Formats: sequence, structure tokens, C-alpha cells
Amino acid sequence: MTNNDPQGASNYSGNERRAHRHLREYFDNACLITAPLLAAHRGMDGAPMHLSALQTLRNHYPQLSQQEIAILFSAVKNYHDVRLNK
Repeated sequence: MTNNDPQGASNYSGNERRAHRHLREYFDNACLITAPLLAAHRGMDGAPMHLSALQTLRNHYPQLSQQEIAILFSAVKNYHDVRLNK
């Protein structure tokens, strides 16, 4: 399997490394609701509004613990940083 193999994930037979798989169900929507706050060019003076995005996730998902919100925020922030703000 190469790093660019699109079928690699589906063919992977090792152990799942994610400890909080249940957060995956929130990820897509969390990316959408935080996009305006984490976009590099749209925040305060051109800087992303991380604290506002974190608070938005807390308000939108009150059933999640603070640790789960922190994990979800980290994944969403990474998505925005790597995928959208190239």
C-alpha cells in the first residue's frame, strides 16, 4: 500500500487507532458551523477566531464533555488549517 492509495483505508486490516470514534458523527457538521470563524481571511483582522469557534461547538453540542469538545475542536481546526487555508 502506498501513501496515495485511495483504497488503502478500506483495505487496512490493523487496529483502529482512534479512541473517540463516536465524535466522527459530529465532525462534518462541526466543520460547517465553524467554517466562518476559522477561515484565515474572515476573522478579526484576518486572524481566525479560535475561541469563538470553540464556544460555538460547546453551545451546539452540550451533550459532549469538555474533553470531547477539545478533541472535536482539534480535529476541526486541523481540517480547516490543512485543507481549507492552504
